[in-house]
Amino acid sequence: MPWPTTAGLRNLTGAEADLVRGAIGMMVDAHVAQLRGEAPQHEYGVDWFDQWDAGQRLWLIERVTAALLGDETIAPSAAMFDATADAIFYEIIDLVQMEINEGGVGDSERSWRQSVIDAYTSQANRPATIDPASVDHDRWQTLITQIADAILGIRLYQRAEAFRDADYKATQTFLRERGLPEDYLTRLPPLRTTTQTQRSIDRIQTYVFV
Repeated sequence: MPWPTTAGLRNLTGAEADLVRGAIGMMVDAHVAQLRGEAPQHEYGVDWFDQWDAGQRLWLIERVTAALLGDETIAPSAAMFDATADAIFYEIIDLVQMEINEGGVGDSERSWRQSVIDAYTSQANRPATIDPASVDHDRWQTLITQIADAILGIRLYQRAEAFRDADYKATQTFLRERGLPEDYLTRLPPLRTTTQTQRSIDRIQTYVFV
């Protein structure tokens, strides 16, 4: 089942998919390093995603990856899935900033800035008005946010945050008015065994390395 983007149900393709695929691959690498004790838990700036442990995050990434790039259905919707999708674009912002700070593309020979431009051009059917060598972080963040907005639309999980501890009736009214399921705010990712987590990693990689 394609992801419900602002342009309707669809899977990401072309340069748009390449950008997201690359970011997901980097997220998996970071979580594998954490599981091996080689790195601390990385924070993406998305509380609804950052609060989970590495195994739970990888399960969420697996589900979202399969919906964005494959044929998995995420139904009903839940804040944890929407936040995971948003975290992918926060990762892209971080990768662009890292590339700028390092003064180039490093050993990978992959330009994240060019990938962002390619994704925007593919998505908007017009070229981005920014040079791939630009070091203007704010402009890159704006461009990445525009790409994310076309895919994710309004971040309802962010608006729902204020209702986590609100009056039950007010919460239900908010969810109902936006067509969200009653358990949108309460669904949690399952705890995962080492074997289950490895299966999630393997499945994500089938979408990343195509």
